[in-house]
Amino acid sequence: MTRRRGRTVEVRPPDQRDEEQVSWYRDRLDDPTLLDQAVVVVVVGSRFLAVPRSSRRRGGDLSAGDAAVIWHLRDALAGLEGFPDVRVRWSTHPDSCHAVEWGDPVPNTNDDTVRGRYFGYSDRAIVAYAEEMASREQ
Repeated sequence: MTRRRGRTVEVRPPDQRDEEQVSWYRDRLDDPTLLDQAVVVVVVGSRFLAVPRSSRRRGGDLSAGDAAVIWHLRDALAGLEGFPDVRVRWSTHPDSCHAVEWGDPVPNTNDDTVRGRYFGYSDRAIVAYAEEMASREQ
């Protein structure tokens, strides 16, 4: 548990309260065992599931609209195994959230396959996502 600017931040393993997020990743990750090293960062009662980097998962990110929460997330993940090069990416658009990123830089592309591979999703999950997006465009 750490304190920053009067707020308590906890880093803990996922538990039953996080099952919806854990299940989402379990269904999509190429290597679901990464969830064994995932952490939940609790900031002012809000829970953020962070999945570490691996050989296929080149990095990750968490987003929040509140700058103070972003600093808490960055501080909590910095130095944890599986979360290299933790950094803040400030939103430059009012409709976008700020983000904490780790690992390699997020690819600057709209190519779903490239982004899916970066995040370590299975080929099946990438294809399913692309098909879903294509059906929404019709």
